[in-house]
Amino acid sequence: MTVMLIGNSLTAGNLGIPYSRYLKLPESGSSENRIINRGRDGDTLLGVGNRLKAALESENPDVLVIQTGANDVLLPEMASRGGLWTQFVREMEKQGSIPTIEPRDFSKIYTEMIGRAVTYGVDIRRIICVTIPPIGEVLLSERNRKREVYNQELRQLVRKTGASLADVSRKLESILKKTENLSDWFFSNPGDFTADVKEVRREKGAMKLSEERGLYLTMDGAHLNETGAELMGKVISSAIAMVAVPRRVR
Repeated sequence: MTVMLIGNSLTAGNLGIPYSRYLKLPESGSSENRIINRGRDGDTLLGVGNRLKAALESENPDVLVIQTGANDVLLPEMASRGGLWTQFVREMEKQGSIPTIEPRDFSKIYTEMIGRAVTYGVDIRRIICVTIPPIGEVLLSERNRKREVYNQELRQLVRKTGASLADVSRKLESILKKTENLSDWFFSNPGDFTADVKEVRREKGAMKLSEERGLYLTMDGAHLNETGAELMGKVISSAIAMVAVPRRVR
């Protein structure tokens, strides 16, 4: 079985711990399982969609895992802060990371992308769409309310298209709701990313950042530590395990 992961920094794993580290694929007899990681830092739904055709045609996976959407929420917020964030967002957009602004547009573009995936990925047996995990560990924040609107659109379009859902959001939210004294720490400038990348490369660096900032599942409010990555990996692994059940995306 060949599983392709396409998405943003949570997939790439440069900023934090990649959930792919904790993926467990079903036993496939004599054939070899492969995981292909096509994550890209800062990517949006449109960015993923624009990379999808080339990725599928080069690898032709059995399973496609699409993980995107957080930056569609975050980039407009970053741009509104001004200062260094303005240049940061411009650089992201030059690389193709252009956010969708309205939930309807998000749903329309995502639905069209699933249709293209079926066309280009001739051997795809299942497409798994991953909900957007919490952005900041305080669930009542404005960004998390907006994220939930996008997730509701995603859940609906999955039912309509016949794709599968890995509802990472609900799993991580359930953990945070049980956690006391949640921190509202969230990265405050682009320089945080550079400093954190260096720290994560050290042993247990992500967990140490989480402890310093009072965070539980992430190291900076958005990027996963080992605990968050393991939980996310388990949810996606469960969705991949269902590939043994015959199902074709419409």
